[in-house]
Amino acid sequence: MDISNISLTRTNLSSQVADHLEEYILSSPKSKVSEKLPSEMKLAKQYNVSRPVIREAMKLLQERGLISLKNGSGAYITRPETDTVMNAINRIMQVDHIKSEDLTQVREILELSSADLAVQKITDEDLQKMDEILSRFEDKTLPLKERVKLDEQFHLTIAQAGGNELLCMFIGVLTSLLRDYMGKGILVEGGIEDAISRHREIYQAFCNRDREAVHHAMAEHLKASSLNVQFFDKKGATAKTK
Repeated sequence: MDISNISLTRTNLSSQVADHLEEYILSSPKSKVSEKLPSEMKLAKQYNVSRPVIREAMKLLQERGLISLKNGSGAYITRPETDTVMNAINRIMQVDHIKSEDLTQVREILELSSADLAVQKITDEDLQKMDEILSRFEDKTLPLKERVKLDEQFHLTIAQAGGNELLCMFIGVLTSLLRDYMGKGILVEGGIEDAISRHREIYQAFCNRDREAVHHAMAEHLKASSLNVQFFDKKGATAKTK
């Protein structure tokens, strides 16, 4: 690992070390997932800082989802998890007061693109997985938390069938951020039946490899989901004013 020509100021050293290592992890063609970083002692010597500074830098990188720390083994480069990205976006939304309506609009754009890609590439194995997910989703005795998780899996299966990893990640993050709304939409009267019907329509369109039908079914489903979000947002705003 080449970290020569390093220039650090004496303030906030741990952040500077973390930033430099992050740059290496993200931009160096030599870095790869599961690669072990140099030991704490070696990094301290290379950066000319104390071991506690390196320890703190490692914690920062772990919080950013860039490394995993294993007791007695060291630090390893890892792929940021969806939850890490989701939490970062969630904080940005709160600070910038981004509305959930903005989220649903982005979701519609991405999921329609995802469906258009998937219908061209979807395999029998993908369709079987979608059918299995829906069969479990249709169980009326299923706990809400499990039903919402299956809803997310259904949409992620479509994204994965399209073969675009970045699109998969963004859709995974967006569905996670809208998880509460998905659950509330299922709980309203007729919500379960409506969700089952819409998902089955999407699935059948994929089985027929009918791009236009897939686009229409997905658009109608996302439109209904968006209306649910708007409804519960207004309901929440009304409740707060009372």
